[in-house]
Amino acid sequence: MNVNFERELARIEKRLVAEDPLLAEKLATFEQITAPRPRAERRRHVFLLAALVFALLALTSALAAGTSTDHPRQSQVVTEYPAGAG
Repeated sequence: MNVNFERELARIEKRLVAEDPLLAEKLATFEQITAPRPRAERRRHVFLLAALVFALLALTSALAAGTSTDHPRQSQVVTEYPAGAG
């Protein structure tokens, strides 16, 4: 970027801040919102997302294992009737 252009923008910014402090405050807030995030914050978000995906996979796996159709015991059939039934 041209150095003269940057100086001119800085001069305009200073004049706007001096003339309209409310506008300057709003622009500062907008700049904070739109500024790129630091790497550490992005890294933390990636870590949290990976942990969430891992937890969902573990939960899905555990639920799938619990609904298996292979039962270790055979079903038992009761052939006798209770006393008095009949």
